[in-house]
Amino acid sequence: MARRKKQPLDEATRSLIIKTAHDLFMEHGYRSVTTRQIAEACGLTQPAMYHYFADKEALYTEVLRTVTEETKIAMNEIITGDGTVRDRLIKLVAYILQYMPDDLSQMERDIRNELRPETQQLITKWWQESYLLPIAALFEEGQKNGSLRGSKSFGLDPIPSAFFLLSVIQRKPGGSNNPVPKGSVSPVSIEALAAKTVDILLFGLASEEGRQERN
Repeated sequence: MARRKKQPLDEATRSLIIKTAHDLFMEHGYRSVTTRQIAEACGLTQPAMYHYFADKEALYTEVLRTVTEETKIAMNEIITGDGTVRDRLIKLVAYILQYMPDDLSQMERDIRNELRPETQQLITKWWQESYLLPIAALFEEGQKNGSLRGSKSFGLDPIPSAFFLLSVIQRKPGGSNNPVPKGSVSPVSIEALAAKTVDILLFGLASEEGRQERN
């Protein structure tokens, strides 16, 4: 008896599965979401979804691969674009703040506790290529052309500087761990928060004085 040919995958269905899984994973966390929930949200049966992804870890990994690949493209467009090093750093931070998960700590725990070591290593590589290295490239450019001369970050290696900047980026304005202060007329804009974050790193808490001294 001839073996039945494997049915071709539908790209639109695959994209729908990834997008739906992304939304559910980011809202509820890896452990709380089942493949049955994802399949039902897509209007599919579990066996039909397994035609696209072997298991939940494979789907979660593809969700993160898609996110990091989109981030890498966007970040590289920013670092090769116009503007000073400070301007582009602010744009990078604003992008991260705008598109980062609302509960980044939950996602970090999921990766550390739920995924196989080889999958963790792969995700770490994607994270470095998408977030760490683009930021480090700007620090390196600023140190080489002297535009960061006089800033507190000048003289630090680009990679540690990039690590530190990423470590202080916590939540987008108004997020669960960064609520808008009571009595505020309006939320702090992402652009304003990004500028403040970058200037504190480059010039210290007295950011305005630091910029004036540099100029």
